[in-house]
Amino acid sequence: MFGYRCTLQTDTEVITYIIDYLVRKRGLTLRETAHVIAASFWATIGQKNETDREQETLLRRMFPSLLVTGPFSIILGYEGGLMALGDRLKLRSTVCAEKGDIAYISSEESAIRRIEPDLDRVWSPAGGEPVIFELYDKEGRAQ
Repeated sequence: MFGYRCTLQTDTEVITYIIDYLVRKRGLTLRETAHVIAASFWATIGQKNETDREQETLLRRMFPSLLVTGPFSIILGYEGGLMALGDRLKLRSTVCAEKGDIAYISSEESAIRRIEPDLDRVWSPAGGEPVIFELYDKEGRAQ
């Protein structure tokens, strides 16, 4: 589908190709890509503000075959940062944390605390909620 050849035949390979297709070939942002891969349920979309509702409805209708319905938790590294994304049902856990200008992502808080016990912020994002850590601000300066 979309010209990709899956040679490893793993879900990780498929998700990688989906992200490549949406970001590189179609020009979607990482947030938009997250709303395709881990799209909100229709009932949830209906409760959002008008702008978000329209955007998420459009994405669901444009890319219905790219919704990943099984359990997953991914960390995507890209030039300029990291994105963490878990499935919309939270079948796989994702924990994020910050200490100063250092970001942490793991499936368990205990793994993060093993590295840094005194964190500034720890949270578990909602299912399908992307967490994006940027290395640079909008002007291209290191954060």
